[in-house]
Amino acid sequence: MSLREINVRGRSVQLYESGSGNPLLYLHGIADMHGLAPDNCAFHDFVAEKHHVIAPAMPGCVGSDEDNSLESIDDLRFHTLEVMDELKIEKIDILGNCVGGWLAAEIAVHNPERVGKLVLIGASGLFVSGEQIGDLFMAVQPLNGRIDDVRHMLFADGDGSLAEEWIPDQLSGKEQGMLRYKTFRCVARFGFKPPYFYDQKLVERLYRFKSKALVVWGSNDTFVPRSHATAYAEGFPNASVELIDGCGHAVLLEAPDVVAEKVLAFLS
Repeated sequence: MSLREINVRGRSVQLYESGSGNPLLYLHGIADMHGLAPDNCAFHDFVAEKHHVIAPAMPGCVGSDEDNSLESIDDLRFHTLEVMDELKIEKIDILGNCVGGWLAAEIAVHNPERVGKLVLIGASGLFVSGEQIGDLFMAVQPLNGRIDDVRHMLFADGDGSLAEEWIPDQLSGKEQGMLRYKTFRCVARFGFKPPYFYDQKLVERLYRFKSKALVVWGSNDTFVPRSHATAYAEGFPNASVELIDGCGHAVLLEAPDVVAEKVLAFLS
């Protein structure tokens, strides 16, 4: 595993790389590497056993410079294409988790020639009538000194030790506090426009990506409802869905081995 920085049009982008084999571009989410954690997680280690994982941090997250021009998911898509250009990546399999899944879907429909296979895990991004994505920004506001709402929104067991470890009420130090601040500041740039975390037009554009896609979802996801998994799978011409029982939105953390097994089988 290595962390390094690359220069993308004058801005520093932190990049995680690990493993060998076919390259895989990993686009991170919130309860994730580069999000609420500075380092890789067990899921990334499993995938890196078979693939060369390349994971850039979004602008303003961990060691990446902020990009004050970032105002929409389209800006983030363009930034990510510039990262790919700097890495001399013409076409690659892409895996996106959470808001990174939304970003991956946007790249797939706007620039399908740059994407091989596509994996979306708990991806936001779609408008599904009557099935709104949760208001994460409201949930993260403390109530009586606690942020139970966001833990229950992201984890199947919001009272469990895993949820408490990732999203504690009392931050353990300056580093953990800065990670949370940077992550939510970044996603607010393109996600904090009610209703939250979707592009109204994306669902009608999914048909443009005709290569194989895999949609993975926690069966108990209360942040991005299961109906969004169905909408993604029905919108892509060549997609399948895998539901992971007993897991919430943070399915990568709750069942890393199970999700990795399904992802690796699809990519192989």
